Amino acid sequence: MINKAAPGLFPQIQYGVPGSNAIETDDDPIYGINKDIFLQVCQNLPTNYESLLKSDRFYMSKMYFAANPSAAKTLEYTDFKQFNKNCDREFKLRNKLQDWVNSNSESGIILPQFNQLDAILTKGYDVVKTKNHHWRNAISHLFNKRRVTGSSSKRYEIEMNYTNSHASTAIIDNIGPELDFIDFKFEDNDIMKIQEVTVSDNIDEVPIDNHHRRKSRHNTSLQRKLKIRHLQMISLGATIGVGLFLNSGRAFSIAGPMGAFIGFLYGALVILATLFSFAEMVAFIPLITGISGLCSRFVGDSFGFTVGWCHWLSYAVAFPSELIASAIMISYYTPFEKVATDNLYLGLTVTILIIVLTGINLLDVRIYAELEYIMSVFKLAVVLFLLVLVLILNCGGFRNGYLGFKFWTKDRSPSPDVTFGPFRPTFDLNDYGSGSKQGIGGFGGVLLSCITCSVSSIFSYIGSEIGFIAAPEAENPRKAVPSVTKRIFVRVVLFYLLSIFMVGTVIYAGDPRLLRIISDNSKVTDQNLEKFMLIIDQLGGMNCNTRLQNDNIFQESSNQSPWVIAFKAVKQCDLANVINGVFVCIGISAASSQLYASSRTLYSMATQNKAPSVFTWCTNGGVPYVSILFCGSLGFLSLLCFDLRSTEALLLFISIGITGSVVMWFGMNLSFLRFYMALKRRPDIIDRNSKEYPYKSPFQPYLCIFGMASTTFLLLMNGIQNFFVWKTANFISSYLIIVIFIVLYSGYNVVRTSTINRLEQIDLDSGRREMDRVLWKENADYTLNIQELFHKVFSYV
Repeated sequence: MINKAAPGLFPQIQYGVPGSNAIETDDDPIYGINKDIFLQVCQNLPTNYESLLKSDRFYMSKMYFAANPSAAKTLEYTDFKQFNKNCDREFKLRNKLQDWVNSNSESGIILPQFNQLDAILTKGYDVVKTKNHHWRNAISHLFNKRRVTGSSSKRYEIEMNYTNSHASTAIIDNIGPELDFIDFKFEDNDIMKIQEVTVSDNIDEVPIDNHHRRKSRHNTSLQRKLKIRHLQMISLGATIGVGLFLNSGRAFSIAGPMGAFIGFLYGALVILATLFSFAEMVAFIPLITGISGLCSRFVGDSFGFTVGWCHWLSYAVAFPSELIASAIMISYYTPFEKVATDNLYLGLTVTILIIVLTGINLLDVRIYAELEYIMSVFKLAVVLFLLVLVLILNCGGFRNGYLGFKFWTKDRSPSPDVTFGPFRPTFDLNDYGSGSKQGIGGFGGVLLSCITCSVSSIFSYIGSEIGFIAAPEAENPRKAVPSVTKRIFVRVVLFYLLSIFMVGTVIYAGDPRLLRIISDNSKVTDQNLEKFMLIIDQLGGMNCNTRLQNDNIFQESSNQSPWVIAFKAVKQCDLANVINGVFVCIGISAASSQLYASSRTLYSMATQNKAPSVFTWCTNGGVPYVSILFCGSLGFLSLLCFDLRSTEALLLFISIGITGSVVMWFGMNLSFLRFYMALKRRPDIIDRNSKEYPYKSPFQPYLCIFGMASTTFLLLMNGIQNFFVWKTANFISSYLIIVIFIVLYSGYNVVRTSTINRLEQIDLDSGRREMDRVLWKENADYTLNIQELFHKVFSYV
């Protein structure tokens, strides 16, 4: 009888009598297996054949061919059909070997002992015995009401979503080699759940009818509707926002054009190391439970729980940050000036933005993805257009004269208060446009400037990993994730680094209008206003009569964007106005991406019982509406910035977002390192150098070690400015995430008791086998014609 209710729950029982022919040992014409030769192979197996089976995926096939030279079979393969046939033959031989062993056992019936059965069902996990604490159970019930409760129960759940009429594969556990799989097709939208429950002394039974009634009331599954192009543009669109167009001014003001480029370059190397490492892991094992789930899988439950919440927090505060920045840029225009000064106008503006963006995220994911795709294409076009304009400006195309590297050359400084050069003269956090002469000079000053710039640049790269967050909604994650990663590599280099480099050639890094690392408008207004106006006049003048009043010349707005300053300096006022309007649209779009990421991260946490289960509720179209509504409501935190003339709240949100993302990137690199080490201990699965390996990231494991070291360094250096100019609020926001990390990690261990998974117990099978047959392109990897070569090169752009 086949157990259809809980497949895989009970091991297969083999019946046999010594010497009987009840086992299936007939000739197999399909795979060319002769029963006499096979029995000869079985009788001549060495005593250590079990270890040889684990170390060699085709051990039985090799032994059979060695005993039957006339078969003239080979294990070589150049496409998936041959590879799959070899796997099936090996599976058949191992099944026959198992039957032969069972039939020749002394007892006749092979039954695992009770403790062995427990080991089978909980393979790869540590069973942690805990005492029955009612308060622990009460807290656990808050996060998961649909669970088997008991004094020492522990569940691991994997959800696999399948869409209508898409072929997929299922796992057959504990009955063959690691390569076994079987094809099947779901005709309806369905969810298959594999639950592993440790044996408990007393288990409280939950009525099945109640569970089904709860399940039928709320859909809790996302749907795979996103194509590769959607993931690519969602990832890119999330990174092009306020960080590039407005916040980059802080990098120029503290480090100079070359220092800003170095800082952004270092940040790019960190994020690329993280993305390449994580992409390999996700391509090998489909990302169903999110970044937090893989951190739990490869490190430990408490680590995954903590990284997940820090990850969500970085997006949760990035959403109001983008709203504040968008409101700042809206206030640039004369009809909307009151947004910066009147709380009523600010509240109305923010409320409208929150309602619109939340409504967009509540749309079907295909509609949302198309809107994001269109907006991301628009962003790309804008960046390319700006780069062309900057090049024209640098060459003197606006009748402004040739600039070249004028602002990089010290000898071309027009006055002692205007100090050109690739770096700022000193590391001066108190400089607001007087030449940066009172800080730390020399190599130490340059180093501190570059470090501060690197930390500031991280905010610009937040969202680069959104492609991984959206992967559970992709039609084919194994194919999509490497493609997204390759494009991020080129686009980060092209758009961020090239943009920072080029705009650094057309602005003066010490311009008083640029944003500062430490915002303190009172120090600006107390200084000699005429002196600042004289400096600005030497740089081309304010021009464009929008901000000439004495009380708002240095008001923080999009007037402080390096791009707007550059075009105003050459009296291109209309162009500056258009650019600012484009920046508003881009900032709002980036806020929408942050809301998408925060809601999907919260949903993923809830599916793993790391957040209240109410956040798993989805519409029939697979939209997690509860998570979206909750994360959208956090946008009202932007109202903490009651006066847009001071962006103190924006700086605090940015600081928290930076540290949350850095913690998450550290977790991604650590997870890959343990994945890499665990994979080396499993030669029976696949080798990283094999052509069947889905995606191999370069320079491993050194790349992920660099990512871990760099994220740790950036996390510690995030509040470095507070040790030179003390601000309590800035210091708390800089290191608040570290405190939250310690509290969450310790709290989880107290409530649920978790340990770090041992390398030999890391699960490398769940979720991998069912992807082994997804969209294999025969011969595409081995015979590249001109068209395929073109597509392969174009895939990096």
